[in-house]
Amino acid sequence: MLGGTWRRGRMCPWRRSGRTLGRVFAPHLPRRSVLLGLLAAPLTVAACSKDQPKPGGPTTTSATTATTAAPPVQVTGAGLPADLLGTMTALYLGGKVPAGGAVAAALAKRKSLTAPPKVAGSVGKWKGVPIAVVASGSDLTLLVKGKSWSVVGGWWPSLGVATSPVATMRVLAIGSDARPNQKVASQRSDSLHIIGVDSKGVGGIVGIPRDSWVPLASGGTNKINAALPFGGPKNVVKTVSRTSGVQLDGYLMTGFKGFRAMINAVGGLRYVAPAVFKGEHGILAKKGLNILRGEPALSFARERHTLKNGDFGRSQNQGRLMLAGMSMARAGGPKALVKYLGAMSPHVETDLSTEQVLNLGASVFRASPNTVKNVVVPGGVGTRSGQSVVLLGSGALSIFRDMRNGRLGA
Repeated sequence: MLGGTWRRGRMCPWRRSGRTLGRVFAPHLPRRSVLLGLLAAPLTVAACSKDQPKPGGPTTTSATTATTAAPPVQVTGAGLPADLLGTMTALYLGGKVPAGGAVAAALAKRKSLTAPPKVAGSVGKWKGVPIAVVASGSDLTLLVKGKSWSVVGGWWPSLGVATSPVATMRVLAIGSDARPNQKVASQRSDSLHIIGVDSKGVGGIVGIPRDSWVPLASGGTNKINAALPFGGPKNVVKTVSRTSGVQLDGYLMTGFKGFRAMINAVGGLRYVAPAVFKGEHGILAKKGLNILRGEPALSFARERHTLKNGDFGRSQNQGRLMLAGMSMARAGGPKALVKYLGAMSPHVETDLSTEQVLNLGASVFRASPNTVKNVVVPGGVGTRSGQSVVLLGSGALSIFRDMRNGRLGA
């Protein structure tokens, strides 16, 4: 209560006579107090006639102020859901961020900002699981939603975390020879590539000739592409791991139908050919920029008869198409990554987690695909069990050893 006390120690009841009640301001109050009171809320003084202060006595006043709380400071981003922005606010302005493993350890050392940054991103799904990619300047945040949004990867130089905390991955890309009416896992795997990823981005692509003569994890010795019909994709992973010594973290697999559908879903593959590429039935790619739709892209990937080095050259070209896809994703930026993954999702079989797939896709932003090495392991041509096969030697083993840490030439 400002400026004195009520007479008799209590408030006087309002009179019902209709008599106008006067407003009395204490002349001894500081001007700032009066102004603040006027701005915040009415300063009302009620007086009863029988309780009027005596001349020269203390002036009795009463003041009530109401303040409106300022809206909470939070991260905003057009088109992003409120619960996702809540996680981003905790990430940048301080608070508990849902994360696990190496990501949680890295974020525990972050330095919070004093003002919310501008963010942009997109939300989609991979195999029915909500995913999100959010960018802010040079920062990138990868999120997956279970009961709530959780940070599963990224890098945040603005917070002092410039290196991706995600561990090295080595993923096997399997291209099945399955036609549209055949099961993908029941046919031979005519395209095999190890894709390495580390904290610096994509570390290299290693192609394996389909006719490589190797011991199969399911038993016996055969061409490496026989591992798929003899035991499914996990048998292929085990066979390639044992042959190469590279510890594989999982696989991505598709067949002819899935490959065509995937390419068409992203609007075609932008491939820059260093020279004209002719196939058995005409030109498959002109020199310079080509937009390869589903069927032309499949023909490009399968062509071997016109190549001097046959299957080795075909595997090299398949790696080039992978790099073209990486370049498209990189050019589209973080917001487009969710779109591309969503387009691929129905046409790819995998044992990788959503978290792994998201980090694998985002690795294209760490380094330009133009710097990624694309090699095919060498081998000699021989005959086994009446078949023409590729015999892997020391040259192949050297490349495999180089790929064990996820990066060629490291």
